[in-house]
Amino acid sequence: MTDLQFTDRYSALGMAPPDPATMCNGQCEGTGVYPIHKDDDSLTEAERAAWAAAEEAAPDDDGWHFIKCADCNGTGKSAAAHG
Repeated sequence: MTDLQFTDRYSALGMAPPDPATMCNGQCEGTGVYPIHKDDDSLTEAERAAWAAAEEAAPDDDGWHFIKCADCNGTGKSAAAHG
């Protein structure tokens, strides 16, 4: 028998699940960051620039980097939650 364990993105990042009333509804889904791949043709210029900056700071072998969400500026909170 195989023992499978599932972990949601919030537990994996060591954070409590966000409050749906105040969480960012952008790409980060309340985490403040989201993964992008260098070969994704749908990336915006801002995402490409963020990927390049992340690559320069810490080169990665697989082409993936987590970038700060522009919608919440990395807070994981919606604009309404900031008042």
